Amino acid sequence: VCGQDPSWWTGLGPDAVGGSAGGALPDQALWLSRLEEAGFRATLAAPLGCAPWPALLLAAEQPPPPAAAPPAPVRSLILAEPATAALAEALADRLRRRGTPVEVVGLAPLPEARLLRGARILALPAAEAATLPETMAALTRLAEAAAGIAAGFVLVTQGGLQPAEGEHRPEAAALLGLARVLANEMPALRPRRIDLAPGMTPEAAARRLRAELEQPVAEPEVVLGPDTRQVPRLQRGLTTPAPGGPLALGIGQPGRLGTLRWEPAAPRAPGPGEVVLRVEAAGLNFRDLMWAQGLLPEEVLEAGFAGPTLGMECAGIVEQAGPGAALRPGTRVFGFAPGALAARVVTRVEAVTPLPEGLDPVQAATIPVAFMTALHALESCADLQPDETVLIHGGAGAVGLAALQVAQAIGARIAMTAGSPAKRAFLRAAGAELVLDSRDPGFADALRAVWPEGVDVVLNSLAGEAMERSLGLVKPFGRFVELGKRDYVENRRAPIRPLRRNASYFAVDVDELPRARPGQAARLLGQVRDRLQDGTLRPLPHALFGPEEVEAAFRTLQASAHIGKLVIRPPAERPAAAAAWAPPAGQTIVVVGGTRGFGLATARWLVAQGATHLALIGRRGGEEAAAALRELSALGARPALHLCDATDAAALDATLKKIRAARPIGGVVHAAAVLDDGAATAMDAARFRTVLAPKLQVAENLDRLTADDRLSLFLLFSSATTAFGNPGQANYVAANAALEALARRRRAAGRPALAVAWGPIADVGMLADDREKAEKLNRRLGVTAMNATEALAALPALLAASDAAPLLVRLSNGEGRIALPILAEPMMAALAGGESPAAGEDLRARLPTLPRPEAEALILRLVTEEIGRILRLPAEAVSPEAAVTGLGLDSLGALELRGGLEQRLGLQVALAALTEELTVGALARQIAGAALAPAGDEATISTLMESFEPSIDTVRAAE
Repeated sequence: VCGQDPSWWTGLGPDAVGGSAGGALPDQALWLSRLEEAGFRATLAAPLGCAPWPALLLAAEQPPPPAAAPPAPVRSLILAEPATAALAEALADRLRRRGTPVEVVGLAPLPEARLLRGARILALPAAEAATLPETMAALTRLAEAAAGIAAGFVLVTQGGLQPAEGEHRPEAAALLGLARVLANEMPALRPRRIDLAPGMTPEAAARRLRAELEQPVAEPEVVLGPDTRQVPRLQRGLTTPAPGGPLALGIGQPGRLGTLRWEPAAPRAPGPGEVVLRVEAAGLNFRDLMWAQGLLPEEVLEAGFAGPTLGMECAGIVEQAGPGAALRPGTRVFGFAPGALAARVVTRVEAVTPLPEGLDPVQAATIPVAFMTALHALESCADLQPDETVLIHGGAGAVGLAALQVAQAIGARIAMTAGSPAKRAFLRAAGAELVLDSRDPGFADALRAVWPEGVDVVLNSLAGEAMERSLGLVKPFGRFVELGKRDYVENRRAPIRPLRRNASYFAVDVDELPRARPGQAARLLGQVRDRLQDGTLRPLPHALFGPEEVEAAFRTLQASAHIGKLVIRPPAERPAAAAAWAPPAGQTIVVVGGTRGFGLATARWLVAQGATHLALIGRRGGEEAAAALRELSALGARPALHLCDATDAAALDATLKKIRAARPIGGVVHAAAVLDDGAATAMDAARFRTVLAPKLQVAENLDRLTADDRLSLFLLFSSATTAFGNPGQANYVAANAALEALARRRRAAGRPALAVAWGPIADVGMLADDREKAEKLNRRLGVTAMNATEALAALPALLAASDAAPLLVRLSNGEGRIALPILAEPMMAALAGGESPAAGEDLRARLPTLPRPEAEALILRLVTEEIGRILRLPAEAVSPEAAVTGLGLDSLGALELRGGLEQRLGLQVALAALTEELTVGALARQIAGAALAPAGDEATISTLMESFEPSIDTVRAAE
């Protein structure tokens, strides 16, 4: 503060006249004054009596840096057409209210460069069939003009990439396909694609759009509904349709929640005293999570009523009653059932009770386990009395909140613990007298600071040392009720000294009551029903998950990211799966573009599958068509050629009527296409129309003109270039994107449709005589060409799958792949790394052959992928510098991480305890140290010890 002034050091001490002015040893008042003048806050100057000379201990808080001025909002330029004008005005109004300068103009003519410069371009085209080529040309010109001068480019469509059950508009999909090409041809533009669900009001759509535009991390392609936000992700493998009949939840590989799946499980007939329930909602419990993660041995669950199954409580409707069962079919009930996470279950009649009036099934599914546990623990076991004190751990969970209601009804004084500030605030609002942090090792001291003698009753669900600290809080004549299972599984030893003064210990697992003491279970369940009926007890707060969200439900429970109960609605019973597709007997299959190339190869495949009557539609005849007819006839078919321009709806209608005059039409294949490649900037409306018409217009004509035919096949030929936005094919990519949306539209309407995005076909079709184009596709996309026979052999599986527009390609090893900008998007994360890491023994053998940095980088990638899978995050969002616990990975998640890494690495992974200092990168280095350990017992043991107990150097390196 003063020492940089040489004259200041000439003083001999405090100035007797001036107080403290000018001395080499300023006194307390002067130090405080100087610190405050310098801007320091919370200043303190305390004398040090133990020092050999006069000394002060100075403390002060450094002033915060001046707040940076918020950046000026980027000007937005909205370009709309008459059909989207209302949305444009609603969006402009919302943006202006947020302080954003906005101007709204038409999409055509092209705005002046001065309007585009520095602006965020928001293009809202109207996707209408009659003007689609002109709209695409206008968008391309706009993108070209904006590239390099605009601050951003966002394309907004409606209905182009909606979920299966949504409304699908092929013209909007064509615009999205065009934008994918622009993302590759104009990388500086980085166009974002946002697809809105059709049917939203302009105000609702503008609200969703404004929120998406303000996302801190912009997703390149997003699908927005009224209350949903979805992002596309390319995934390997087909989506198999759900099996028919009733389903039950199973897990393919214990320890990996990603393998949870609904499996066929027809229930047995009810025996004496049993009922069959159609489950409407089922509660999810911690034992289900631990069983799915492989953390509970079967012997722990065998004594229970539910046994080693998934699910133990539900609400539903009685469908069948066995001999001696008092409940009639049609009665709504709730209670206990083995394997309750299922569409149908069989259970004992004593384990269920009729639903109270006014209680819906989802609310009822929150009740059985939580309230029976609370009643049995606090009333039957602990005999909790008015004005006694009770400590309830895990207060924000289902059992904790049920115990809170029971204890309040008794009139006890209640202390509760929870692991987050939000949960603790909730418990205070719910009426708990004392609320503590369960993750703070000092929670016992904090409780004794308020209640020095401890508590009369502890309802415990904590494990390890936290359990021991809780045991130490029990008063003389107190009761300790254990609900947890982990200490039992681990056979943990605990000090029993706290129980010496007439304290009681109870181990409670209500899962055993319906089996071992069915009468007592029935009485408790009846008490719960009666108290719900009279309002003494109330249903718990809950979150409902659909059958397709079952993994999300388990992960929510794993992360303890909820308050109350998690409820799962099982899938509705589906009709039995249809038989594999076969050509319809006595009916004709129409093949547009079937006289040559891949269309002819498909006609051959149809004949090989048993098709007899084929109607080939083409624009030209000649020797090529005649040769196709001879070839198909030689294979045993009865083909017929119909010359027709299928883009002409009237001509196609007449042709189809002629075909029907001979026999019904049972299937349609559309394999026709026209190419007119070139840079997007070279495309005009005419070139877009040239390629769109043979694809989209023909498909729309076939869709409309066969609406009354009983089709079992409606097969459209798309291209793999659509997903990748292949440069130089903007019109072709857009046309195929439209075909895929048309297939989704038909599926949503319950009609057959499949649009296959074929990868390159080498021996027939467009690439057969153009080896250079095939090599370009390999370099750009990292795929290699297939032959037609190989490609068509996949059709039965594609027809049986539930995907309306699957992509079929053979991936290369990625060597020499040109880094298309779109491949860096999260949508393509499955391909971003080129060759996927080998699994198990292959990777274990490969790691030692790599240079150490490459091996460590590969392990880091595996770790980030596994953490992303567990936390449902893209791998690229998992930073190596991020703290593992900060990402939300807890001890249960760590166990799943270990299992996943062991499976992929093919060796044992030793995970150190999770600490706040442990980062993703440090964790990967620990694993690498074990995986790449040098030979020799001593080195191996040392490395494993380091993996379990990281050294201080490792921790510091992680910081």
